[in-house]
Amino acid sequence: MARLGVITGLASEAGCLDIFPEGERPEVRCAGADSDRAHALAQALIGEGCQALLSFGTAGGLTPDIQTGDVICASSVSAPGGQVFETSKAWLEQVQDVLGQDIRVAAMAGADTAIATPEAKKELGQATHSAAVDMESHAVAAAARDAGVDFLVIRAIADPANRAIPPWVLGNISKQGTPRYGPILAGLTVHPLDLPALLRLKGDSDRALRSLRGVAGRLGPLFGLP
Repeated sequence: MARLGVITGLASEAGCLDIFPEGERPEVRCAGADSDRAHALAQALIGEGCQALLSFGTAGGLTPDIQTGDVICASSVSAPGGQVFETSKAWLEQVQDVLGQDIRVAAMAGADTAIATPEAKKELGQATHSAAVDMESHAVAAAARDAGVDFLVIRAIADPANRAIPPWVLGNISKQGTPRYGPILAGLTVHPLDLPALLRLKGDSDRALRSLRGVAGRLGPLFGLP
């Protein structure tokens, strides 16, 4: 059986794999929303014997037709420098066979910093012809290409294109992928009018995580890897 390595950005995303019995889960590492760390962790998983890599978690939407909770299975990933990484065609086809119309196959963009405003999302989507963006997939793709291992992306939308993330929220993720609640609460006291936006962000994230758990349950511990 092939050994699968999974890279997430957040601990809550990694927690979606808890649906599998402990002895059957793939190897999972959390990058803490850090592209460089995602690349290093992907390399480490390959060094530990993983024969395929999956970038799994939430993403931001870049086009109006992509809604909260939609699941994207990437056909390709564009890196910030312009390089494009193709995902495994055979693996993607296996996922499509299982999930059918419950996923969207589309190009994704990678970013080293959060894309937090509707204007920035629209610009990136148009520049890269991508439907969604995250901060780990391009880094994992580079590690997979260099090692010659299969690579795929499965991401659920937690931040649709028309929503803005309050700037004071950004960057408050620990290396373990958990929110830094102290700074977030401190920021909220300074920006109390942003509370509705913060609650919407939490609701959107919860919906995306439910989508990820559903996809994981249907695909199994190898996520459809041929």
